[in-house]
Amino acid sequence: MIKKSLCVLAVVGLFSCEQQGNNPETEEAKTEQVAIESGLETKVSDKEASWLNPQYLTADFNGDGHSDTAFAVIINNKKGIRIKHGNTNDEFIIGAGNNFGNGGDDFYWVKNWNLVIDSITYEVTFMEEGDIEGSRDVKLDNPAFYIGTEEESGATVAWKEGKYVWIHQAD
Repeated sequence: MIKKSLCVLAVVGLFSCEQQGNNPETEEAKTEQVAIESGLETKVSDKEASWLNPQYLTADFNGDGHSDTAFAVIINNKKGIRIKHGNTNDEFIIGAGNNFGNGGDDFYWVKNWNLVIDSITYEVTFMEEGDIEGSRDVKLDNPAFYIGTEEESGATVAWKEGKYVWIHQAD
């Protein structure tokens, strides 16, 4: 009788562990709840994401002599980029629920990204009614990164005058 009870307990225990291990939503919900209760994050479901390759880019984006990192993230089911400054740990989120330039608040449309180390980039300019007017040179003081679609429309994201700016590249 004792052996039979132990076997039943073992099977129930294994089943319980298997159910918990196969439910990432449960783990994510627990993580979110702990973060909310502890006041560590005000945003729910903030996680690094594999929707961009590579998942992160590293360079001195703000020009302070320290490496900064840009991560692909998903926050509340919206895709975006979290930029963390290496020296100060300041964080900036573009997309992922935060409107940024012409990219909106969800970067679902971004299919590729890469570092931009050129000292000059070209910004597409528009007329008031929205037609393309031409382009202008934009000086880049620091490394930046490009985000775009497969058709090569997108923007360079650069640190200018104490904030990240959208430099439109193509349409």
